[in-house]
Amino acid sequence: MEKNGRRVLRSNWFLFGMACVILVFGTVFTHDFLAVNHPVGKGVLVVEGWIPACALAESANFFNSRHYSHLVVVGGPVEVNGSASDHPLTYADLAAARLKELGFDSKKLVKISVPAEPAGLRTLTSATEVKRWLDSSGIAACCVDVFTVGVHARKTWVFFQSALGDYYRVGIISGSEVPYDRNRLWFLSSRGIWIFVRSLAGYGYSKLWVLFHGSSNPRIPSGARDAEARFGAWGCTVGVFR
Repeated sequence: MEKNGRRVLRSNWFLFGMACVILVFGTVFTHDFLAVNHPVGKGVLVVEGWIPACALAESANFFNSRHYSHLVVVGGPVEVNGSASDHPLTYADLAAARLKELGFDSKKLVKISVPAEPAGLRTLTSATEVKRWLDSSGIAACCVDVFTVGVHARKTWVFFQSALGDYYRVGIISGSEVPYDRNRLWFLSSRGIWIFVRSLAGYGYSKLWVLFHGSSNPRIPSGARDAEARFGAWGCTVGVFR
């Protein structure tokens, strides 16, 4: 009986260890899936204006190392504590100013400021505004790469493919995330875990949006916008959606 008990205990510990290993590897795989890098390397480079200054510098270096004609910064009103503030500038304004300070060629820089939107529609609104600019600019671009940061990349890619996919090849670049180092056991950081969980939920949300509203449709139904205003308030509170 005692030997059988020890065998059962060892088996239970072995199964527990295997479950932990599978969980860790599954989590790491999912993180890399969200922080996707799949650039086209030509056409137009779109940069989300809210990304941190170090990532903006990274985007400028990436632009100069590839074959892009223009760098487009896009963003809405500056937020304070998760909601739009009375700040007169947008994230696009701030990002453009920072890039000029870095010596970026202003002739190749385009700024697109977007209106305030409920949480959950901001990335999609940015994508549709970029599409509108591309249609009216007269620029013959075959491709659009989008530069964002970290695990936000997969959701951003989904929304930009939805808005541009039938007209342009859309690539994605995941820049460096400031709050944690994703190359050094990020899952041991509470901040890293929170950003991962938030972005995983945001990715699921983006797939549901495309599923129910269709792709390549820049118009956001007014009923959906009202629903997002209610649903997005919760997303803003917990920091899930952007």
